[in-house]
Formats: sequence, C-alpha cells, structure tokens
Amino acid sequence: MKEDALKHLLESVLGKSKSARGGEEAVFKCPSCNHHKKKLTLNLSTQKHQCWVCGYKGHRAFKLLKAVDAPPAAYEALKEIDKQYNFKYKKVKSLPSGSLQFPQGVMPLISSSAILSRHANHYLSQRGITPQDIVKYNIHYSETGDLKNMVVIPSYDGDGFLNYYVGRSFDKNAYIKHKLASATKDIVGFEMLINWDLPVILCEGAFDAMTIKRNAIPLFGKKISSELMKKIIQSKCKSIYLALDDDALLDAFEHAKKFISLGKKVYLLEMEGKDPNEMGFEKFNELLFKAQPLTTADLMRKRLSLS
Repeated sequence: MKEDALKHLLESVLGKSKSARGGEEAVFKCPSCNHHKKKLTLNLSTQKHQCWVCGYKGHRAFKLLKAVDAPPAAYEALKEIDKQYNFKYKKVKSLPSGSLQFPQGVMPLISSSAILSRHANHYLSQRGITPQDIVKYNIHYSETGDLKNMVVIPSYDGDGFLNYYVGRSFDKNAYIKHKLASATKDIVGFEMLINWDLPVILCEGAFDAMTIKRNAIPLFGKKISSELMKKIIQSKCKSIYLALDDDALLDAFEHAKKFISLGKKVYLLEMEGKDPNEMGFEKFNELLFKAQPLTTADLMRKRLSLS
C-alpha cells in the first residue's frame, strides 16, 4: 500500500512513528522544533502534515525530507512512491486575506520562559489543564495587546487553519475576564481534533471540551451552528452526547429532538448544576458511562418536568 511505503520511507529519516486515527495518520518528532515528544501529524493519504507545538506544516512529504537534509536516495524513493501510486494531491487554497489571525502579542505558551507565562500556567493548572493539554490544544497567551494577561485557546478547522479563539484572563483583578474572537461562530469547534467515526460530545466552552478530553466539540455558547449540524448529518457519527449546562436544558431538548429525528442515538447528561470543567474529568466520565439513550417519550417527560 502507498501508505505503508510512505510511512517506511519517512521513518528511515525521521525516526519511528506512532499511529493515529486508526492508521490514517502517522505521528513523528518534528524536524523544526525537535520537541521531545512526537507532535508532527502526517496524513498518509495526502502527505499533509502539521506540528502541534511550533505550527510547522506543509502539504508534501518532500518538505520533510528537505528539513532533515535527507540523502538523495530518499528523494528518489519518494518520487517512485508518488509515481507508482499516483498520489492525488488536494489543491491547497491560499489563506484568504482577512482570514482569522491571532491579535498582535499572542504567542505559544509551550515555548515561553517569560515570568508572566508562569502565571498563565498556574491559572490553567487551577482549571485542571495539564502540560499535555497545553501541547495538544496549542494554547497561547499574551503579554500585550487586546488579549493582554490572557490565555488564548485556539480552534482549528479540518484543514488546520484557525477558525476561532477564546481568551481567558489569568489576572485576578482584570475588569474583562474573557474575550471572544471577532469572527463568525458558524464553525466546528476543535474540528482538527475530531474523529467523526466515533461518538461526539457537545459542550458549551473550550475548557469544558479540554476537560472531557475525547472527541468533545465546544459550541462557544448554547446553540449548534449550521456548519456543525451539517457536519454531523454528513458524518458517520451515530451517537451524540449533550453536556450542556442546566440553564441550557431547553436548547439541549431541541438539539436532542433534531438528532433523534435524524436517526442518531442521543444521550443527555444530567450535569448536576455544574459544567464539565467544574466537575472534572473523573466525575464527568462517571456521568458519561451511566448515560442512557433518549427516546422521544423521554424528551416529552423531561420537558413537562420543567413546566
């Protein structure tokens, strides 16, 4: 298979990889930042790759060979793989002018040794966010500008482009505690991290999704965007968990009704007056494993209980 040939070639110059997304992707050490963990993800069908620490990315394996000064034989092998298996490269659209960018002053938290970054790390630790989460979600922070003294949590679309971000202040005396991107919410939050072949969990905020850890999509509010609804309808995802705050139960009922009508299994989690981040990973998972699929009759009873 072309995927195996490409993987073996890259392992010969980048080192041993690990599999991701059921073998569709291989994860290597990044030749750009040389992070001690494997953080460069490469799609074995398209050759598209990106490092989740330093942001290094590209659309051809040729770039990776060049980055490590691979021997001529490696380039020849890649040419043969391309020629033999006729890789179909998706035409890459350039990032349009005006597309979402971080405000000035925003920088990766993982690569910072500044004193203020310690306050950002402390704040995240208090919210239950681990150093591994900081790498996984590519969390940033800012010492200046519009997001000064805030941690910045980005969301990336399926092609790895920034589609939204939220800023949360780590300054206890801050007048403004959070800021949202000046961009449309008609997106799929954390889309780059979602496996649509598995159940998805819908929650309200970025911290909630990071606490849940697995296949969680933040709505950045209580409503499901048209883009997210379209993605769910078109996907192979068969089960959907709703983990919305208690004050969003009416919204949750409407979402559940829609998904049930589409033939999806729906689980409505009883949040006990807390959001997933307040609840914590272990307690949330207890609720997750106890959840039972809803029926239309269940929804009617729950709606009546609120009236």
